[in-house]
Amino acid sequence: MAAVSLPLAGAKRRRRKLGEIVAERIVADIVRRGWPEGEMLGTEADFMDRYRVSRATFREAMRQIEGLGAAAMRRGAGGGLIVKAPPRDGIAASLRTWLSMAQVSSNALVDVAEVLRRAQRVDLHAAPNQAIALFLAAVEPAEGKKQEPARKLSECVAQRIINDIQTAGAAPGINLGSEDELRIKYSVSRAVLREALRSLELHDLVRVKTGARGGVFVHVIDPGYTIEIASTWLHYARLPVTHLWQAHSCLAEAAFNRFASHASHADIADLERAFTRLVDASASHYLVAANAFHEIIAERCGNSAIALFVRILLKFGPEVVPQPDPAFLPRIKNAHALLLAEIKGGRPETATATFHELFQHARRWLEGIERRQGRR
Repeated sequence: MAAVSLPLAGAKRRRRKLGEIVAERIVADIVRRGWPEGEMLGTEADFMDRYRVSRATFREAMRQIEGLGAAAMRRGAGGGLIVKAPPRDGIAASLRTWLSMAQVSSNALVDVAEVLRRAQRVDLHAAPNQAIALFLAAVEPAEGKKQEPARKLSECVAQRIINDIQTAGAAPGINLGSEDELRIKYSVSRAVLREALRSLELHDLVRVKTGARGGVFVHVIDPGYTIEIASTWLHYARLPVTHLWQAHSCLAEAAFNRFASHASHADIADLERAFTRLVDASASHYLVAANAFHEIIAERCGNSAIALFVRILLKFGPEVVPQPDPAFLPRIKNAHALLLAEIKGGRPETATATFHELFQHARRWLEGIERRQGRR
């Protein structure tokens, strides 16, 4: 049977569980502290009191934090939540999981790998670009690399559920069965099944409903969780802003080249609406508005791996890059206007040149930021 593509993002975002929110707040606190490896942030009781949550909710948050590799609980006297260095391989594996769930084709993975390798060859004497290295680790074959550790039983069960959804071509809304039915089908305990389902819920591939009409329902896979954990790792890696530009520019230009050559009337209409918001944006809101414009281009470029990586960088960028100088905003907005006009006029070659110049301007701006940071 031919592989059936999983549904992609586009439906209403799921309501996040309290444990997930607590995990996000703890990781955000680690980022604000500058990722102090080895520091003890508090005991289980401290966190339960701080966030006013039950032990079960906090331990759910801890499973997510430990899965990310950001921290771990040390038991016994003097124990507590200890900040760790998240392993890049673990984050790359999470990216691979999403790419597998989304059934991104091998051709698309080869395409994005070549884009990243070309960017990597531009400056052979510079320090390795951690963003490019992370993305390459997610899409390149694993030949010659150390073998990944054996997966937990819950991870194996989650992969079996994914495979079953893909093989059956299950559409959103299909009920895969009750918890008891799935527990018997996969021959696992309730605890193992729930851990497997929770990992799929984080990606919104399934939603679990209780009650008389409950069950495990197929939903619309969403990259939000994957984007969040990859952006968090880039914070840990202390990615320089010029490395952010190098990774973003190569992927964004690749996305734009593909978008400009086949943009539909609906794509252009959506881009025009995003452009209107960009034109109206003040300096303090410009990056968010510009990101929305460029996210449309990435999402419609025809390569889901490129789109995912661009969205990770768009999530990370505004958190580390200051707002632009208001004096330069008219020039940048005019460049976007020209870009849009060239796409509408069916001139992809000149649109690509304009896009390249736009990113070269961004490079000069970010180099200036990095020089000022160095002097400080």
